[in-house]
Amino acid sequence: MEITNALLVAMMFIVLLTISIGNILMALASTVDKRSPVRANAIHTGWVILLLLMHFNLFWHVLDILTVEEWKFLEFLYIVAGAILIFFATHVLLPDASSNTTDVRGHYFDVRRQFFGFLGLLMIWTIGVDVLFGDGFTSASGLNLVGLVLFIVMASSSQIWVHRIGTGVAWLLFAAMLAANGSGVVN
Repeated sequence: MEITNALLVAMMFIVLLTISIGNILMALASTVDKRSPVRANAIHTGWVILLLLMHFNLFWHVLDILTVEEWKFLEFLYIVAGAILIFFATHVLLPDASSNTTDVRGHYFDVRRQFFGFLGLLMIWTIGVDVLFGDGFTSASGLNLVGLVLFIVMASSSQIWVHRIGTGVAWLLFAAMLAANGSGVVN
């Protein structure tokens, strides 16, 4: 196998996503463990599962990375930045194991500004990826702009009803983005 720039970019992207996926699975494992003092919260768990699906979707798009024949270092940094943003969002959302946090709802509201800030930056990054791959501004880009506005609202609000509705809207947006991208199938 010939080692290409595309393979190196894909490997770094995959490593960052894999670390983050492992963290999510560990958090979900403690949620389903009956011996754990951590009790699930619907909003927090909804975001953890949605983050896992977002990671899988990004992982699926590694095939897009491999279609680019020549990568420049700045393009590499830009692509890796997306994996770093979702890693940071995941790290912020998941309570630190050493903190012994059992109030995940309180943790969620404490970190909402950082969490949704990282997700908002991820939406901007995604639009930039469309431009980088030569697709320009697509219908999925429009949905990412809607997501950006949603994340700004959610970062700004501490109202539980805003977060309940916002979580549902985020799930619908994710489904719409998959549909807009042909169910996530890479061409």
